[in-house]
Amino acid sequence: MTFLTDPRGFSAAEFAAYCAGLDWREGWRPSFVTLHNTAEPNLAQWAHFGAGLKNGAQRVRNLNAYYRGKGWHSGPHLFVAPDFIWLACDLERDGVHASCFNRTSIGVEMVGDYATEAFDSGDGAKVRDNAVAAVAAIYRALRIAPTTLRFHKECLRDRHACPGAHVDKADFIARVQQAMRL
Repeated sequence: MTFLTDPRGFSAAEFAAYCAGLDWREGWRPSFVTLHNTAEPNLAQWAHFGAGLKNGAQRVRNLNAYYRGKGWHSGPHLFVAPDFIWLACDLERDGVHASCFNRTSIGVEMVGDYATEAFDSGDGAKVRDNAVAAVAAIYRALRIAPTTLRFHKECLRDRHACPGAHVDKADFIARVQQAMRL
């Protein structure tokens, strides 16, 4: 099992420092990142549960329990919220998040339903900015190009529209590239 008993919430800078120390020596080395959105919880549901480290950690424990209840050995690696980047599962081991890409990618779930919620303003923009920072940190640590990024909807057998119509892949990749140059 790679679920973390105690999920860790990071600022963007803290997550970048964490990723810089990863080495993927256990035999699994991801080739890219797969981007998702949670849909549920959406942004309003996440906000209703409450902000902060204590509430966020409990929310991620609940999400991990949901995935564990499905019989999965792991879940998505990260949950990105408006206030923190949440490490839910071990980044140096494979996760479960997209059937086509589980063995080859890190799963990054963005809190929200970006088929209906804005990704360019309010809490959606905060999630976007944290997700860009997180994905840039992962690509920097892996030393691979962010152009390899995939959306969950690119796994056709899963039949998901994830991460939602309001998330533009070219724009997201350009933001990650910019963040990596900083």
